[in-house]
Amino acid sequence: MRALIIYLCFILMFSTVGNAKFVFDSIYTGLFIIDDDGSNFTRLIKKSIARDPRWSPDGKQIVFERDRFINANRSVGSIWIMDTDGTNLRQITAPVPGSESDRYPSFSPDGQQILFVRYQDRGKNKSINILNLETGQIRKISEISAHWPEWSPDGQQIVFSFNGDLWIMDADGNNARQLIPGQEEVMDADGNDAHPLLPGPEGVMNIVQSRPRWSSDGQQILYTQAEFISQQFGKGIVHIDKAHRYMICDRNGENIQALNIPENLKPTGVDWMDNGESVVFSGNEIELDKLNFMVNLTKNIYKYHIATEKITQIGDDQVEGYWVDWISGSALPVSPKGKMQTQWGEIKKDTSPSK
Repeated sequence: MRALIIYLCFILMFSTVGNAKFVFDSIYTGLFIIDDDGSNFTRLIKKSIARDPRWSPDGKQIVFERDRFINANRSVGSIWIMDTDGTNLRQITAPVPGSESDRYPSFSPDGQQILFVRYQDRGKNKSINILNLETGQIRKISEISAHWPEWSPDGQQIVFSFNGDLWIMDADGNNARQLIPGQEEVMDADGNDAHPLLPGPEGVMNIVQSRPRWSSDGQQILYTQAEFISQQFGKGIVHIDKAHRYMICDRNGENIQALNIPENLKPTGVDWMDNGESVVFSGNEIELDKLNFMVNLTKNIYKYHIATEKITQIGDDQVEGYWVDWISGSALPVSPKGKMQTQWGEIKKDTSPSK
């Protein structure tokens, strides 16, 4: 009898824990979650420019950026939040159209605040800000033109990309310092989207560090490294990709290592998974050492196991991810409601109104 009770408790315990999952965005087709074994593909938001999604620490909410076009060439980004079943969707920042745009949101370790970057004056000025979810108050902590800021798990520091380098600072915005240097100053292509990077002087090798992510124990940082050479093309300057690397360093910037991932896999998003034993990344294959006029836009999601160096694609070629964020099953809420499980082909044929 005692053995039966133990067995039933064991079953009950594991029946209340969800599977580990990814949340990811696919430009123009929406926001999605999928189990990290590639099953239970679920759409949360459809036909919307929603990007850079991040889980809350308890797995009950997702924060993301949502773009709204104000004319044919320009959009304004604001920060939104929703429950993980796609309900309770609401906007939490309201930037001024034409002058402000909010990007790169992420939760504080306690889940009570949102860290984000605000673009002002058409992207000429950027600042790192913190939004208090309870009061709605926004506090500027730094005027550094940062990309991809993220709190350390202990809440004491923030890592971010700045001018092609990795930087770190205290959580109050003080003591900002370079962690991993890049090479040559790199600026945004425009103020509307910080992802494209404008190359430096012609013939100069550029090395850009970006997309930093803390390990769950706060002892390491995962990031990407792009290496390219600038070249004159017509009246403008383009760049020739030399390599794209996936890197890990200690929190003090030491013990840098490159993962054995093909250098022609150009990343869009990266994260840790499996308690630091693996990393997940989304990206597309490109041709190195040449100008890519026809870029392969299919951005698949891959898992890389660090010890074995094995690369596994998550789902099939139709699961196209840009930014990707992983969460352990133990943090997920039990029995989420209102899921919209579907096949990718159905999404592409869907003509119903956007959520």
